[in-house]
Amino acid sequence: MAHCIALTGGPCGGKSSALAEIRKVMKEEGVDVYMVPEVPTVIMQGGGVYPGVDGGEKLIAFETAIIELQLQMEKSFMTLAKASGKPSLLICDRGLLDIAAYLPRDAWLKILEANSLTEEQLLGRYDGVLHLVTAADGAEKFYKHGHVKDDSGNDVYRAETPEQARDLDNKVLECWSAHTKVGRIANLDADGFKGKLGRACAFVKEVREQPPVDRSGSSGWFCSVM
Repeated sequence: MAHCIALTGGPCGGKSSALAEIRKVMKEEGVDVYMVPEVPTVIMQGGGVYPGVDGGEKLIAFETAIIELQLQMEKSFMTLAKASGKPSLLICDRGLLDIAAYLPRDAWLKILEANSLTEEQLLGRYDGVLHLVTAADGAEKFYKHGHVKDDSGNDVYRAETPEQARDLDNKVLECWSAHTKVGRIANLDADGFKGKLGRACAFVKEVREQPPVDRSGSSGWFCSVM
């Protein structure tokens, strides 16, 4: 039995630390964990250049490349998970609906149309959505922007100010609002970052207690790659 969770949220939400903690906890429970990397990062590290929201056909081509690669990577990892015959969890470092948070609505709809996709199909690919709230909302003293190291020690450039990070966080959450299983993991003074990771793991366990979504085709899991 294999479940798939989209891991999302605003900037500096703790995704890298959450991935590591979820993998550790799931391994202790005998669950194999597969991780789909953040596809836009893969594209841009490979030489892809974002054309901007006014990029027209170039924007459609760029986002289509991301969609095609993510569809294929999700399908490939799910194939491995199901073939293992073991309890498995597929975690996607950002899901397909995240794209919409970075685009004007009309541009996003054009991209969906160009790929013969619907939001309902994309939502139906995931058993749950784990949203880690940006540190800029509730833990601003820990929010880092500019040239910084992420929570895994990697050098990153985070352009968003705290205010922009909060706005983006809300946009991302709104993109997933139609999903039936969204876990918004906030920053709480009561339990700190350790507690945040614990609550993230608790949500993952909750998702795994329900039957996985139907991946026979109607959910859009096997949408054709153009």
